[in-house]
This record gives sequence, C-alpha cells and structure tokens, in this order.
Amino acid sequence: MSTKSKSNAIDIIITKALLQLGFSPANNGFYFLRDAVKVAYFDEETLTLVTKLIYAPLAKEYKTSSDNIEKSIRKAAETVWTKNSNQTIAVLNYIYTFSEHRPENKELISLICNIVKQAVNIFDTDIGEGI
Repeated sequence: MSTKSKSNAIDIIITKALLQLGFSPANNGFYFLRDAVKVAYFDEETLTLVTKLIYAPLAKEYKTSSDNIEKSIRKAAETVWTKNSNQTIAVLNYIYTFSEHRPENKELISLICNIVKQAVNIFDTDIGEGI
C-alpha cells in the first residue's frame, strides 16, 4: 500500500470516527480537528506542544491563526458535548471517564487518535503495518 493511499485510509478512518462521535462537517472545527488528529497519529510527540506543533502548521495551511484553529476545535467539541453527550460519552466511555466535563482539545485529539489506532489495528493490518 502506497504512502498516499495509507494517508487517505487514515483520513477516512478519522472522518468516520468524528462522525460517529457526533461532529458535523458543517463546522470548520471538524476539519481542523481531523487534521490535528492526523498530525498526532503520525507523530505523538506533537501532543506535547499542541499550539506550536499542531495548531501553527494547520493555521499556515488554512491561512488563519493558531487561535482560530484552537477556538474552532473547542467550539466544535463544546457543541458535540452539549448536543450529543450521551452518544459521545458512550463511544469514549472506555477511555474517558469524566463525562460531566468535555475533554480539553489536547485530550480530545489524543482520545480520537487512540480510537483511530485501534481501528487501524483491528480492521486493516496493511495500514497498521505500513505506518
């Protein structure tokens, strides 16, 4: 499997995970979060400095500010947590136990990254082995 097709497969898995959690593609935060998870998936060290290593490159790519990236992800997460908290909590239940408060952006990116890693390991060993 080529690197590009692996990357596309990861995009699909991340997108499906976000949709299952209740995120809407109608919100810019959906795309920023998807790309942030992808960055963290390929390099977990980026989670140590989210603003510098994730938000800044995404801001440059989307021609916006790091603050806008952070705020859009936060607002998308707040919307999902408020409107779909039972569905979201059910999906994250085995990982995230503080259901009365939504996870911070860094935690959310990490949680979704873990879901994606599990999906890759379970459903497509070709993707998992190549990454």
